[in-house]
Amino acid sequence: MSGPGRGGVAIALATHAGLPALNDDDCLLVEALARRGVSAVPAVWDAPDVRWEGFTAVMVRSCWDYHCRLAEFLGWIAQLERLGVAIWNPPPVLRWNSHKSYLRDLAAAGVATVPTRWVARGEQAALADILDVAGWREAVVKPAVSASALGTWRTTVVTAACDQTRFDELLATGDVMVQPYIDVVRDQGEWSLMFWGRRYSHSVLKRPAGADFRVQWEYGGSAVAKKPPRSVREDAERALAVVPPETLYARVDGVEREGRLVVMELELIEPHLFLGWEPSAPDRLAQALLRIAR
Repeated sequence: MSGPGRGGVAIALATHAGLPALNDDDCLLVEALARRGVSAVPAVWDAPDVRWEGFTAVMVRSCWDYHCRLAEFLGWIAQLERLGVAIWNPPPVLRWNSHKSYLRDLAAAGVATVPTRWVARGEQAALADILDVAGWREAVVKPAVSASALGTWRTTVVTAACDQTRFDELLATGDVMVQPYIDVVRDQGEWSLMFWGRRYSHSVLKRPAGADFRVQWEYGGSAVAKKPPRSVREDAERALAVVPPETLYARVDGVEREGRLVVMELELIEPHLFLGWEPSAPDRLAQALLRIAR
């Protein structure tokens, strides 16, 4: 695949080989750009035949395998930088957001985040001891580099000793996070707030299926459009203020406790943006993209 000619504005929407034609949600952005006379085409991020320098800009969309090949993905970003190709979100933002240690930066800035115990790759640590010291009866274990809840599982004070082998296997491959199990996700749902250029766009409330704790569709989760309380929106904006300058898109995920947002994740690389949940969202995102791409 080669890039477009030199005339006009043309955008590459980077995806992965398992979804070469984008998903239905991102196709709404393609249509919104087409209404403005702009060509936007999917391009597989690791395909050898893509001429990236032929595009006005590259927007990272459904690169949903990046966390399994992080070094290669970051190398691709560096390649675009060397070629002088504009990429959104910008490389500093993508690199910062690729490891969940960014949560430490948020907490240091006074943003309410889920308490986290960090265990470095290869470190010897007893999962039962972590729960005991933290005072958690239930916890969630997850890789520090992950997406779509891959490698994420629950443990308890009763099962932690039996889960130690699984914990050790996870530590052998990368840094690991242990967080308290947040029952609010099951009972009240998890917020996802979308921002275009730091400006609030829309939001959804996600819920897991049945007794599961994961809100992703792969596990039966659902989402409905809903406007958050003003305090929740303001807390999301405070979290975004910690991010390295300039973002085109951002998704702030968290739970509401006593009227305030507790941030669980900032999604700045390849989040689902729920464009189909808000009729005007694709057009507003297209406008935000063109303001920086022309």
